[in-house]
Amino acid sequence: MEELGEWTMLLREALGVRRGEMVSLIGAGGKTTTMFRLAKELRDQGCKVLVTTTTKIFKPTKPHIDRLFLVDELQAFIDICAELTAPVIIGAGCGVNQEGKLLGMPVAWLDRLNEDKVFDAILVEADGAASRLFKIPADDEPVIPPSCQSTIWIVAIKIVGKPLSDEWVHRSARAYDLLGLRADANVSEDIILQLLQHDGGCLKGIPLASRKLALINQADSAEEMAAAQSLGAKLQKLNFAKVVITSYASSEPVIEGITQ
Repeated sequence: MEELGEWTMLLREALGVRRGEMVSLIGAGGKTTTMFRLAKELRDQGCKVLVTTTTKIFKPTKPHIDRLFLVDELQAFIDICAELTAPVIIGAGCGVNQEGKLLGMPVAWLDRLNEDKVFDAILVEADGAASRLFKIPADDEPVIPPSCQSTIWIVAIKIVGKPLSDEWVHRSARAYDLLGLRADANVSEDIILQLLQHDGGCLKGIPLASRKLALINQADSAEEMAAAQSLGAKLQKLNFAKVVITSYASSEPVIEGITQ
């Protein structure tokens, strides 16, 4: 393993996000923030970037995006975007609901956009977590396009030690069902690792060809950093191509990264 170390590094560099690929974000504790951070860094590198969802997210606005499209016909959207000049961040969905959330695009459309290379990068929020720190997906989650080249699983390290309840964990009852836990469990490093390795757990639904990346977020104190480093070391044994520790409380969020 090669440590990336503790120096100023762009998030896309630490994660190894590549120009020309689709990246899906799943898990909890920083998906939207991570998506917009990556989009900005890619735009700063001269890219034409699409940010979207296969579920629903709060409707993005400036400065996170430059243009927003509500798409009802894919080819018309492709034709318009082909004429737009990079660098630019384009947000797109299939509508906005009464809660003001942008509704997701069909995976077949995203696969087509990925195949046609209309964009230099496509960033997809593919999982909802109801603003919790940790997420166990339901049977029909996450919704990752089959052609997605990289998938980032996100966890907030602040979840360690918190009660395994709906207050902190989205779909907490599934953890009890999957692992046979007692009713008053707290989230531990071991429980996180078990849920990552379970066939019905946190990493299900990732396409076989998609590169797995891990982002441990909210390491905002020395104690949380130590917990993130401990978890990160164990994630290396679960075939993550890269593990990155972040704190968005800092203007330079990348604290540490490890690559195999």
